[in-house]
Amino acid sequence: MRERDELTRTLAELKKLTGLELRIEGDGDNLPEDTCEKIEMLSAAWREKYDRSNFLRNLLYGNVSEADLYAAASRFHIAEHGKRLLYVIELKGASTEQAERILKQMFALKSGDQFALLDERHMILIKALGPRDSGETILSAAHTIVDMLSMEAMISARVGYTSPIENIRDMPQAFRDALISLEIGRIFYSSETVLRYDQLGIGRLIHDLPEESCRLFLKEVFGEGSPDDFDEDTKQIVDAFFENNLNISETARQLYVHRNTLVYRLEKLHQSTGLDLRTFDDAVVLKLAMMIATCMRNKAG
Repeated sequence: MRERDELTRTLAELKKLTGLELRIEGDGDNLPEDTCEKIEMLSAAWREKYDRSNFLRNLLYGNVSEADLYAAASRFHIAEHGKRLLYVIELKGASTEQAERILKQMFALKSGDQFALLDERHMILIKALGPRDSGETILSAAHTIVDMLSMEAMISARVGYTSPIENIRDMPQAFRDALISLEIGRIFYSSETVLRYDQLGIGRLIHDLPEESCRLFLKEVFGEGSPDDFDEDTKQIVDAFFENNLNISETARQLYVHRNTLVYRLEKLHQSTGLDLRTFDDAVVLKLAMMIATCMRNKAG
């Protein structure tokens, strides 16, 4: 009975996928043991070839050969050329099904738009762009995604994207850049919810530096030490000093300490590291060193 129930379920799934209705004659006890398994394999093969979301996932991860690309795109009515924008949506502690429902209702996907689930935390939205779409409307759409998920379902989300693309062959690179923008955002811009790859400034530059060059730079600045060795008070002072553009009076006011106390602590940091944050050059060196150390720590983690 259990085998027959399993077989019925598998046949129903195959019919849903293909529209084909197969009937297996005989009693469940007399069926070959691998009948159900073979039908499941048939369903999986059909899904891999004819499921739009599966095709998009394989395309973005670079698992579709150029020989198969255009035939598959034609099968799913995806134009080879056309201006598109790829958003990668990253969720935090939420169900992709709920987020998917909200986004589909919000955008009412038009012809040329594509939507797919990547995993339990990521979704993609490929928007066909028109002549009126600009950098401002693209950015606004990204913020709308974040805001709507937050307001409608209390879902925390971040969106990564890059420049518009013109050809379907450019999607894998756009996807990789969007994922990298989310990674750089986690490291350097944790308060930002919308991140564009080509507008990440020095964070992207540091992220792309060779690891060995980063190690040599930190050793040059700190010897065997690291910015991670700073105690919490020192880290707080350094962060506040940078936030206030190296202004001693404003930093002291923010930290609720006397100006002379702050100068004394900056002098102690100068003595221990050889870097005087009151000078522009040393401040730049320490800022870069701290960002490089943070990047290396996150990559290692």
